[in-house]
Amino acid sequence: MWARFRHLWLAFSALPSLLVDARRRTLLAEMRVFCRALPAALNAPLPNALRALTPTEYAIRDALQDEATLCRLADLAALLDRCSPLGLCLRRSLTRYHFLRRAGVPVVLQFGAKFASGQPDRNINGHAWLTLDGQPYYEDDENWRGFTVMFSYSPEIFQSAS
Repeated sequence: MWARFRHLWLAFSALPSLLVDARRRTLLAEMRVFCRALPAALNAPLPNALRALTPTEYAIRDALQDEATLCRLADLAALLDRCSPLGLCLRRSLTRYHFLRRAGVPVVLQFGAKFASGQPDRNINGHAWLTLDGQPYYEDDENWRGFTVMFSYSPEIFQSAS
């Protein structure tokens, strides 16, 4: 519960800077368009969809003061897309992934699962998060601990596997 409140607080803490920085407002608007397009983009097989969501150029480093600001804007864009059929963590992780990659940060997308009760049964929870250098990236421990990674994606992983 605390982690969700913290994510809300951090995302909405980006609002004051949006009032004074047109570049951030433009970036948030672009992120919102990206979030709304995610359900259609994920109709393709997952590796193909992720390949298409991975930017090939670094373009936004100058528009940001730091990566934390980028994460907060991505979180806000994902939170505002409440009508999406996709879960919040998936929208948030895919938006962070795309825009951090575009900023030149080589994050890896992780997809995991765990039994909801902690005991083997039919109730399984899924989660998506990012890692950088093998460590969770801007992710609270309670959000990823206990999840077994089922699939990891970065273009480097798939290039070396080919």
